[in-house]
Amino acid sequence: MSAGPTLELSYRIQGPLDIQAFIAGTGDVVGSHDALRLAICECGNSGPHQWERATPPPTELVRCQKVKAGSEERFSRYVAGLATKDVAEPWDLRTEFPFRLRLLRYAPDLHAFVATFSQFAVDGSVRAIFGGDLWQAYRRRRGDREAFTAPSPQFLSVAARRGSPAADGRDIAGFWRRRYARIPQEWGFLASSVPDADPAEAGTLETSFVLDGERLRRMRQAARAGNATELVWIQHALALAVFEHTDADSTAIWLPVDTRSTRERRLLGMLTLGLPMVVDRRTAPSDLVRTLTGDWLDLLGHRRVTRETVETGEIAGLGDPARGPERSVRLAYINHPRLQRRTVVGDLTVDYGAYAPRIERVVGGVHLRVGSWADRVRFDLRVNRARLTEAAAWQMRNDVERILMG
Repeated sequence: MSAGPTLELSYRIQGPLDIQAFIAGTGDVVGSHDALRLAICECGNSGPHQWERATPPPTELVRCQKVKAGSEERFSRYVAGLATKDVAEPWDLRTEFPFRLRLLRYAPDLHAFVATFSQFAVDGSVRAIFGGDLWQAYRRRRGDREAFTAPSPQFLSVAARRGSPAADGRDIAGFWRRRYARIPQEWGFLASSVPDADPAEAGTLETSFVLDGERLRRMRQAARAGNATELVWIQHALALAVFEHTDADSTAIWLPVDTRSTRERRLLGMLTLGLPMVVDRRTAPSDLVRTLTGDWLDLLGHRRVTRETVETGEIAGLGDPARGPERSVRLAYINHPRLQRRTVVGDLTVDYGAYAPRIERVVGGVHLRVGSWADRVRFDLRVNRARLTEAAAWQMRNDVERILMG
């Protein structure tokens, strides 16, 4: 209960920020989403319990600080350092809220806002939902009557409904039981791809590339030609690259799946689960793309799965981040339609992600993280040094990039 994964977002705010309106707007957002006010404790042998807190007063909501720095570059380094510190700080939701909010001032017309969230309470949707609601609330507090945010469903009531037996619960449990049964129990990488011994520098090797401009157009054109979504196209490229380093006939790619319904799109809470998609080796990439598309349609039809449903179906290890070689391939695809890198809010210019914390992410095997914007897609490939040689990791990265181009 004292530590767990953390999510973060940050903004560089250029212009005459109304600090009182900003803090009040932040309180409006926290007040409208009960997941941001959850308290959690363990009571005896009955497991964790959660309840809803009241919104904290403005003086306790946001930590405000004036920073003296010789240049904006030094200010940015300082803010990123604080963001790193907040990400590394353990959570104790018995005594604190599942968020940490900082507003830092460099000059009257330049501020930094850093928000950190506990993944005990919310999932990655918090970045888009919290950010979008925050600037709408700020505009309302500034007197903009056109600023409007639709009421959000409440997490605790949705979670209670999901905990009740559903008519289709047996079908969903059966679907996931069959899918887990297909996961290969044993497979590994080719001997030529595996280090002879544990590397002296244990940890993670990270490689990245960005597709934009003409190369992005080529990738998206290739996906359309294959009748595939961007996610399916990326998934097929990752699978083909992995199969270059194993003799296995199939592997499981683990993905974070948003289990929200259409009406729950603006619902904050922990509703994303790590779920497997089994990929079989195919002679033709087009066969793989068609199969993945069909698998995604099946998955979306059974996306209302809960952890309880899967456990009832006697399916072990749901969402386990890295439990053996069969779960060593993971893909996270994040679409950012609402998270523009730069946006204008009244007389403010807001840059998203300006103060990213310095984090080394430990992985169990091969993890590909994808961030997709309208004008670019960023790929971050991370491999466990004990699973793959550096040469194999770079070859896999280059293979993914090559296959994406069609």
